[in-house]
Amino acid sequence: MNLRSRIVLAVAAVFAGVSLLAGWLMLVRAENSLQIAFDRAVATRAGWLLSQVSVDPIVLPLPTESEQMRVIYHSYGRSRELFRSPGFPNASGVGHDVDRHPRSFRSMTVQTMAYQIPSGQVGLTLAVPDASLMQDIRQLRWVFGLGWFVSLILAFLGGYVIAGWLLKPIQAIVYQAGKITNAATIEPIALPTARDELYQLTDTLNQMLARIRESAELQRNFFGAAAHELRTPLAIMKTGLEVTLDSGQVDGRTTPFLLGQLDEIKRLTRLLDEFLTLSRPDHARQVLKTTPVDLPELIKNCLAQLETVATDYEVITQFEEQTGPSTPIRTDAVKLEHVLLNLLENAIKYAVPGSVVSIRLIWENAPTVLVQNQTVRETGPVLDLMQPYFRADPLKEGHGLGLWISYRLTTLLDGELLLNWQEFRFTSTLVLPRTEFLT
Repeated sequence: MNLRSRIVLAVAAVFAGVSLLAGWLMLVRAENSLQIAFDRAVATRAGWLLSQVSVDPIVLPLPTESEQMRVIYHSYGRSRELFRSPGFPNASGVGHDVDRHPRSFRSMTVQTMAYQIPSGQVGLTLAVPDASLMQDIRQLRWVFGLGWFVSLILAFLGGYVIAGWLLKPIQAIVYQAGKITNAATIEPIALPTARDELYQLTDTLNQMLARIRESAELQRNFFGAAAHELRTPLAIMKTGLEVTLDSGQVDGRTTPFLLGQLDEIKRLTRLLDEFLTLSRPDHARQVLKTTPVDLPELIKNCLAQLETVATDYEVITQFEEQTGPSTPIRTDAVKLEHVLLNLLENAIKYAVPGSVVSIRLIWENAPTVLVQNQTVRETGPVLDLMQPYFRADPLKEGHGLGLWISYRLTTLLDGELLLNWQEFRFTSTLVLPRTEFLT
């Protein structure tokens, strides 16, 4: 439930409670007023009938068909009933009409004054059907209930409109903040004209966004500077090892060690390339250097580079190519190799020892590379794997950048990278764009 709905419900609940209490009090007073008016009319009618009563001789007026009457004469401590209608109501107010049907009556009693009849006192009780009174009360209650329900609906609708108007500045802030996709697109949120709480909130958010952007820029600049500073010494070390290995003066026991060091330097070089990619703004368009690429040979070359890594992790790699064109495709070979190395290395490192990492090349519709490995865990968060610095297994070596870099480079190559982790199988699907094959 959003904030607008909560505000509307709170306002409607308060309004319903207050209006119900106030309406109930007004309804009680209105019902009392109707009863008092009805009793006054009955008392007036009873007084007129009493004025027609005579004791000596006895003269009694007759009530109408709907009225019931009883006359009692009090004299010298004794009471005598002079007249009683056949259907006169009992103490609970229930009597009978001329057809002997039970009906509800409302009674009023009036008595003569001493100067009117000196020898005694006459009391006249007049009972009148209260059907009209009860009908008026029912109509009054129905009108009150309907009015309360309509007013509650109007209050709900009005509260919804007013809450939307009050929250409109907050929605504008949310909309502007939602357009910020990364640190490079952070722009200050427009400040409201009124210097109220929303103004303070917006100003605080702008200060926070400025600190985030500054921190992201410092991080990006650090990665770029560190990568550039380390490229030169790594290039010198790589050249020195290659020259030493090619000189033919290295004995057989030292050669594997030097080859291992050369592989580590290549891995560090790739890591620096990842840092350089990380240091570039997300919106910056990187230049593609497209060249003819023999995709099967590139995959085999990547597997050869990771042969030592596969041996260390006790994993067997198996490459399978479906029948397809024997001509190269045109793409950026360096970036594509970077993506393939990251996908293959990730599959090797997270594969179960002794298992097989399967690599399949499919040419149907578009060049597609499927890398599949068996995992210890049954499933995992594939979406988080495309975020920087996220690692599925913190105990494994790595920096959490490989799949994120691969995702960014694949997007740059106009391709698509899909991840699936189900039933102890992790599958990376690299779909390259449908380019025309070179002839």
